[in-house]
Amino acid sequence: MAETNGDKNWWDDFPTPASTHSLERWPRDKVAALMHESTLKNGADFLVVANATTDVRRTDFGGGTVKGAINVHAQTFYLQLDEFVAKYSTIPIIFFFCNSSSLSEFKIGRGPRCAGWYQDALDAKNIKTSRAVILAAGIKGWINQYKNDTELTQDFDEEWWKIDHN
Repeated sequence: MAETNGDKNWWDDFPTPASTHSLERWPRDKVAALMHESTLKNGADFLVVANATTDVRRTDFGGGTVKGAINVHAQTFYLQLDEFVAKYSTIPIIFFFCNSSSLSEFKIGRGPRCAGWYQDALDAKNIKTSRAVILAAGIKGWINQYKNDTELTQDFDEEWWKIDHN
């Protein structure tokens, strides 16, 4: 569900990310392979970022998520972008996702939008130690494939997925 104020979307107050459509989209099996790599550590070599809404129920982070993902709220991400860059720009790959990680000429999902803002900030500061990557198909695709794999998914709740959260 898009959060709007009348005809205005929450993202209308922020710039359209310039780099979103040029970012890599990794399929979930490629991200899973990276997570299984024994020499790499989430939070040091890569970071998985889930974007949730500011809905006080936090339903987008419900039902389970990618193991080790941090929850960053899309609606306030741009306002906290400098802090995020300062904290995470030494991590080589930052994966962003939302519910489905939608990206087309007509729609930019929360995950891809935040990934674009992050990459734009890195580019503006000429930071080459990190890059934004979109988890293709978002959490819906991830849960569909990895819901029973506790090495890749945490807090899976079958009942949560039976309810329409749109």
